[in-house]
Amino acid sequence: MKIIFLPIKLVLFIAIIAICAKGWIKCNSSFRVDKIKPKEFFNNIIKVKSNKKIDLSDIFDQKYRFLSKGRQSFVFVSQDKKHVIKFFRFHRYSEPIWSKCLSFFLLFKPYIDKNLYEKKDLYTKTMKSYKLAYEKLKKETATIYIHLNKTNNLNKKLKVLDKFGKAHILDLDNYGFVVQKKAHSFQDTLLKVKNDKKAVDDLLTAFFDNLDSIYKKNIMNKDRHIMQNLGVINDRVVEIDIGRFSKKKFNKNKLQKEANHYTYYLKKWLSKNISDASYLVDDKLEKLIEN
Repeated sequence: MKIIFLPIKLVLFIAIIAICAKGWIKCNSSFRVDKIKPKEFFNNIIKVKSNKKIDLSDIFDQKYRFLSKGRQSFVFVSQDKKHVIKFFRFHRYSEPIWSKCLSFFLLFKPYIDKNLYEKKDLYTKTMKSYKLAYEKLKKETATIYIHLNKTNNLNKKLKVLDKFGKAHILDLDNYGFVVQKKAHSFQDTLLKVKNDKKAVDDLLTAFFDNLDSIYKKNIMNKDRHIMQNLGVINDRVVEIDIGRFSKKKFNKNKLQKEANHYTYYLKKWLSKNISDASYLVDDKLEKLIEN
């Protein structure tokens, strides 16, 4: 078999292009408007209950700047720093190009069908989690509004700035998003007060109060990375990542098992960063389960 060698200059050129492309994606946190376009997903199958008409004019009548990228969304913060809007990363649920190319070969059909089913299932579970957060856990998640279906009544165009300051005008009726109050990082807040025993105790008490409220509504959060997913607003601790909530009927044994799993990383983080506070978790955990 004859081996074909590419010229060194061509190989270097391809490598440079690949590195530059990867660097651009990393610098821009991979945000593009086409990644938040719903395409086939906005089919009005997620029905959301709303108890009252919400005035969103103060929230939408200001521009938003890129803040971060999460697994489920691109996050933008309002000009007054009071709110965040999270646009869903719909491209995560779309059929990838390689899948479309391989679909012509019957050999790959079972794998492709399984992949598409998993994407659709992930989309449905994520949207149901947002719905659950909005309808049952507004206070516990600082959730103000969710937009899970295409509409024609918002009549709002939001100006967002990407990581490089480039402006994009988005017609909100056509995009999926969540609006939440902006929170400070729970982890960073703990580190700031690590030498103040009362402040640490107050934060942990607020965390368990919020967790207790969620459990009493027979809801659990399957995402265990709580140090990254929690925020602080004034003296309250809230769940800011709301993409993995699900309903769960608890008895005492199930609650104990779930609460131990959920607080595992909190205890591990405290033992490393605020060692003399780790015992507080066990005390408060015991009280939560007993109550």
